Amino acid sequence: MATLKNTSNIIIGSLEKFFLWWGKFVTRHPYSVICPCILITAIASVGFLKFSQEHRVNLLWIPADSDYNTNQDWLELNFKENERVQIVLLKSENVLTPETLKKMSELHKRIEEMTVDGATFENICARVPIADIFQTKRRRRRETNSTYYDEDYDFWGGEYDEYSDENVIVISEERINFKKYGKQSDKKEEALEAVDDLPDNIYCDLVTTLNEKCVMTNLLEIWRYNEDLINTVTQEEIIEAVNVLKRSPWFGYDTDY
Repeated sequence: MATLKNTSNIIIGSLEKFFLWWGKFVTRHPYSVICPCILITAIASVGFLKFSQEHRVNLLWIPADSDYNTNQDWLELNFKENERVQIVLLKSENVLTPETLKKMSELHKRIEEMTVDGATFENICARVPIADIFQTKRRRRRETNSTYYDEDYDFWGGEYDEYSDENVIVISEERINFKKYGKQSDKKEEALEAVDDLPDNIYCDLVTTLNEKCVMTNLLEIWRYNEDLINTVTQEEIIEAVNVLKRSPWFGYDTDY
């Protein structure tokens, strides 16, 4: 114990003597200490000229010469992304209210009406194909000299209109089709397998014939951006739609609201 105590006293005593000498030296020669410190710091700061932040996960956790990074570099070089995600957050004590939904609709309308250098939001937005074949009436169209067929067409529909007092039939639009969009497709996996089995040329032809819509995900798509439906919505309907719907009535894809 005596040996350890003597060793400790020697070390502590030496440190105390050194810092006492260093304090006296700094007070007596301030510029001799300050100038070298500034010079050393300036030399060490030259590295900031090439300083850069790295936030890409594949470069932080995977070797730079790995197959993944090599393929990713080729992909970015030959297929550059020209899309940028924009997020707008609405803050409120309760966003699931008709008032908040109306504010959201007003903002959406203002964005769609914006024009920059003759281009509107519809012209520059990222688009996604929509399978209209499952959301609209089925129609058959033959090319050039053939006739256009509509399954709902009535050949004799207008023949006796002059004898009828009621020529206009008013069909009320359903606000939200909970029966259709309130459950996930039971045959989703079967449909995916069928698509995978399609030849490439048929699959590409099918995709290119689909209509496209701007990629915007928000609560307004539940009411298909219909202003009349949005202006007459109730809080009960909003809560029910958020909790019940499993698919988007606007896109037709699975969506978790």
